[in-house]
Amino acid sequence: MRKFPVLLLLVGVLTMGAWDSPSFAIETAFDGQYRIRALYLNNVKEFDKSEGGDNDSWIDQRFRLGINLKEAPVSGYVQIQMGGNGSNFSTVWGQGTDETGWSYGSGEESFILRQAYLTFPGGPVTLKIGRSYASHGFLAGGMFENVADRYILSMKLNEELNVSLIHAKGREGSYVANSGIDQTATSVNDNDRNIYNLGFNYKLGDQGDAAARVYYVRDAWWLTVQTNLKINPVNVYLSGAYLTGKANNGTELDVKGYALHGDVNISRGPAKVGVVAGLGSGDKDTTDNELNTFFPPGLASYIQTHIFYQAGENNYSNAFLNTANLNLQNGSLQTLSNVTWAGLYGDFKALDDLTLGAKLATFKKTEALSGTSEDIGSEIDLTANYKIQKGLSLLTFAAWFSPDEGITGGGTAKEDTVSEYYARLQWEF
Repeated sequence: MRKFPVLLLLVGVLTMGAWDSPSFAIETAFDGQYRIRALYLNNVKEFDKSEGGDNDSWIDQRFRLGINLKEAPVSGYVQIQMGGNGSNFSTVWGQGTDETGWSYGSGEESFILRQAYLTFPGGPVTLKIGRSYASHGFLAGGMFENVADRYILSMKLNEELNVSLIHAKGREGSYVANSGIDQTATSVNDNDRNIYNLGFNYKLGDQGDAAARVYYVRDAWWLTVQTNLKINPVNVYLSGAYLTGKANNGTELDVKGYALHGDVNISRGPAKVGVVAGLGSGDKDTTDNELNTFFPPGLASYIQTHIFYQAGENNYSNAFLNTANLNLQNGSLQTLSNVTWAGLYGDFKALDDLTLGAKLATFKKTEALSGTSEDIGSEIDLTANYKIQKGLSLLTFAAWFSPDEGITGGGTAKEDTVSEYYARLQWEF
């Protein structure tokens, strides 16, 4: 059956039932997002402009529609996404109705039911169960972000302290051995991926908040803490994570890693200036049975610069940037894996609806393999964000990344500047 008519029927039934039938006392609210992006990238793979550089340009788009239904104390949420081929990427403008376009035919995933969950109280505990999006914020978004089937048990112990227990099912391996649903397969659960985590959040009143969370995935543990402090006119964000346990990719490895992120800024009138830095552990010996590179318990979104650290929702730069020489070892640029970096930034509200920004950042490897350079490079970002109407904004930027031998590999490798130019028109309602 085609997905498009089914989704339209779903929307129709929900809205008609909520508004037209007197037997329903359901409150209905809609939210959504439509995004169009134009991108131009140059020298991102070979760092070499001698032959005209490796460049690409395109326009892509994505539409999401959410329906929130509530009949107290129970609420439900459904979100559909058109464009994206089942991921956070967008549909490329001009590709029509093939598998990467606005298609909805059999076997194609660019028309998806992205979220569907219920929320209801169970005594002192609130239960949220179904397919939902989660982003836990630790390490400035570089710890955990995904859409998965999960249940969340949360309880407000007092006005300051909230605790939550979450089990997310990242992958169900019961069906790996054959194409059917025969649960007698010999490899039942061998390929499962379960993510468990327990979190605490404590409000510090006008001074900010503090939080801690413990993750467990297979045989690895992550302990993460963070705090947001407001000491007018200074804002301080600090977060750290410690990783320990075992990993098995054919060979069992002892895992031990850590990551730190900090951001301190000060605001005066229309201007804000700040310093930001991050450090993720690396592994300088890839031949032993230890893995010291920090990696997250799942997908993450460490969005800090426009080229080198543009991950998660807008993971276009990392999809093209040649990072093979960074010795990431089970890590990625979705978080702090074997990178130490620092940046200076400033924002200026030029008009009520226009904010200008600039950032200068430099990157090094935390641990470089013998005979390789630790110097990754530096980046300059210029950004403009303009609010056109309520909910409608235009974001533009120009960014330049100057690679060094730590990422190019040295020798005769080129180190020409990577450039990127970007515009995003986004409506949220």
